[in-house]
Amino acid sequence: MVFAEIVGTLSFLQPQADDDIFDRLHYYYTTTFLLLTAVLISLKMFGGRPIECWLPAEYKSSWEDYTEMYCWARNTYVTAFEDDNLPEVVSYYQWVPFFLVYVALSFYAPCLLWRLFNDKSGIRLRDIMSFANDKANVVPTTRTANIRGLAAHLSSVFKHRFRLGEKHPYHHKVFRFLNIRYYESYLTYMYLGIKCMFLMNVLLQMYLMSRFLELDSHRYYGYGFLYDLVFGRGWKESSNFPVVTYCDMQIRILGHVQRHTVQCVLVINIFTEKIFFMLWLWYTVLSFFSFGSILYWIFSSIPFDKRRQFVARRLEMADVHFERGRYKMELDEFVRDYIKIDGIFVLHMITIHSGVLMCTDIVDTMWDQFLTESGHGIIASLLEEKSHLGDDDRAPSAGGMSIEQGLRRKTSVLVPLMSREDLNQEPSFLTPAPQFLRPTSSRMNSAAIV
Repeated sequence: MVFAEIVGTLSFLQPQADDDIFDRLHYYYTTTFLLLTAVLISLKMFGGRPIECWLPAEYKSSWEDYTEMYCWARNTYVTAFEDDNLPEVVSYYQWVPFFLVYVALSFYAPCLLWRLFNDKSGIRLRDIMSFANDKANVVPTTRTANIRGLAAHLSSVFKHRFRLGEKHPYHHKVFRFLNIRYYESYLTYMYLGIKCMFLMNVLLQMYLMSRFLELDSHRYYGYGFLYDLVFGRGWKESSNFPVVTYCDMQIRILGHVQRHTVQCVLVINIFTEKIFFMLWLWYTVLSFFSFGSILYWIFSSIPFDKRRQFVARRLEMADVHFERGRYKMELDEFVRDYIKIDGIFVLHMITIHSGVLMCTDIVDTMWDQFLTESGHGIIASLLEEKSHLGDDDRAPSAGGMSIEQGLRRKTSVLVPLMSREDLNQEPSFLTPAPQFLRPTSSRMNSAAIV
């Protein structure tokens, strides 16, 4: 019951659809584990008996609790029976819960910064993801409406973002750095910066762990721990988490000060030792994951070739007749001037959280809007070429496709949101508006009716 209440208080850590799984390993899973571990250790320290001491026979039973609390508060030391060197004082164990809470906050801090500043660019990433992940998308009409709305919103937002070096009348004249949020790559580079903060935090926590544990024999805790195990030195001998310690105390009896040394067992260290070693192993794995994630986002979002390849694959999924090589200029303009760098980032997020099909439909709709705004000349030339066809040109060729059908296929490539049944319908040159130049919603409406 108590454990369930503790978990309920951590509801603010719930992940949102504005990051990837590697970010959640930092701010959600690691932070939750650290906070729960801190709570469990605190319960043992302040609600149980973290230390138990062996007392001489002349001690009264009433002195036992006092002695244990005194030794717990005043630190203990470690020394071997046959060792004449100065003892090694152990003083960190009282601070373990507070140290774990600090580490948990450090893991959550980059996520907090990301959520505070990612909306400043005008791209409301969480709202976009909520529409893309709407449970009502299983209804065709709702899915169609959400896709249209997302495509229109993204097209409007990306259109007003500019590149470095461009000047606009609404730029701030004095504090030019305030304009940075309007650049085409603001959101992408900020996300990469947050990922770098996650990586640097992991490396920093590995260093602080060694400093917190007051290690002298090894510079870094985990490597020294593995070194001891490889060369046959047992865990109990490493003295990083001593179980048997000693405590010196002075007691005034009848005006005389008597010095006593008691032997104690730090029961809490049996549990703490395993926790810190697991954390070190996890930090090591997490650092490699974070570094790989940074490289992935850099090479998938920044280079133009990778961005064009991402969009072309989505268009090929939406229209099997799409040929990226034939319409290279239009595709380059669409990626470079219409979607831009932050657009690719948002589309990657939609792919991660909503699936490839949702991203494909959105890209497909945006491509149609792009052609509607900038591709009228190409489509008109094809229509004019089609209107001058003779009867012989309309007849099927030896390959099974007439010239007219080939032109219709070309036009379908330019407007990928056309209804698929238009390719099989009889052409009608008397109609002022051909069916394959219908508005954006033609394919989705037909799918919804079916």
